[in-house]
Amino acid sequence: MYEAIARTLVDNDTRLVYTVSRAVGKAIKDLQDRCSSLYSEVCVNEKIAYEQALTGACVGKRTACLFTTEGLYEALDPVMSSAYTGVIGGFVVVCMKETDEDVTPLGPFAKLPILVASGLDEITRAVRFGYTLSETHQIPVLVQTVPDTDMNETLRFLTEAEMRVKGETPGLGCRVSNFVKDPGRWAATPKYRYELHKRLNDKLERIRAEFEAYPGNMKTVKGKSGVITDRYSDMDFCDDDASILFISTVYPLPNVLVNDFIAEMDEVSISEGPYPTMELQIGDRRKIISEKIGGFGKRAKPGEIMYGFTVVRDTIGPASSINMAHGMKVCEPDRKVLALTFEDHFFHSGMPAFVNTLYNRSSYVLLILVSEKEEQIRKVLEGFGFHNSFHIESFSEIERFHDHRDLTVLFCKGII
Repeated sequence: MYEAIARTLVDNDTRLVYTVSRAVGKAIKDLQDRCSSLYSEVCVNEKIAYEQALTGACVGKRTACLFTTEGLYEALDPVMSSAYTGVIGGFVVVCMKETDEDVTPLGPFAKLPILVASGLDEITRAVRFGYTLSETHQIPVLVQTVPDTDMNETLRFLTEAEMRVKGETPGLGCRVSNFVKDPGRWAATPKYRYELHKRLNDKLERIRAEFEAYPGNMKTVKGKSGVITDRYSDMDFCDDDASILFISTVYPLPNVLVNDFIAEMDEVSISEGPYPTMELQIGDRRKIISEKIGGFGKRAKPGEIMYGFTVVRDTIGPASSINMAHGMKVCEPDRKVLALTFEDHFFHSGMPAFVNTLYNRSSYVLLILVSEKEEQIRKVLEGFGFHNSFHIESFSEIERFHDHRDLTVLFCKGII
């Protein structure tokens, strides 16, 4: 799976590839041994990987990241700015959907073009088109795909000639790094950001026009009840007489294609993830059957309770539970709060959040789920002048810290 994607990237003259998975890194390293112009790196986290790839693309190299869809959300800081600063070389981020998490909501949120692909042929087309799009409009491009064991089977039947790693492409692979100093673009202070915002909106409209003819968008008209979807699996559950518009270019949505399809139907259902990315881009929704639009703003479900604590997890980013727990204690000082994070998340973003907690003298219980870095974290905490930490053997021991009034850090192995 990852070997097939890595080979696709190399065949499209990618020069820098960054990931956080050792398995992905090994697949790329095998190719790197036969392609001297390829450089790959396994990074500590997705934020670092994205920033390194973005830097390479800013100086004119074709770069790529290989993440999971869930992992991309851990790189939101650079992701949110990259559409504005843009790139010079092509930059494609391939995200493997191994959980229910979609990256499609990041399209309108971060203003980055998104393609959905499945199978080796579709991924190859998406990567090739993504690089063309990225270099033409100087913007990173996201590609979401799903695990497909057939991709590796396809590789096994390729001949040695077909599997050879391509050499340098004249005019592309031989490009040297070249960073042109442009404060109005790279600094992106408020004065410049406004101009970049206008230019970005123009880019997205030009990309929208290109998406109208993308071959991955497929329309099948059978009856007057239609389905618009970006999920290959959902197509198997449609009625035999239903018309289907499959959308690969989720953002920006090809409006002409979508509106023409809706005009042919009496009613249209939209099948996508929990966030209505495509539906929110449709202006006239009179024929749309939807339970999502208008459903936002409903009162959230009661929080998770565990051992008498209100539990806060890393739901909005690595170690975000630390900041959220502090915020809860500011609003409700008497509430018992348990923040849950992981050792890697603590090193990713947890240290500044923990320092902020200490500085503001907040008090809650922080449980760090550890595997092999407990002692390193203890040394970091001691460097902050904090010594109130404990190792627990089972999660049931959390209960005995319920009445502690001081900030407390617990370490425990396992998942809860």
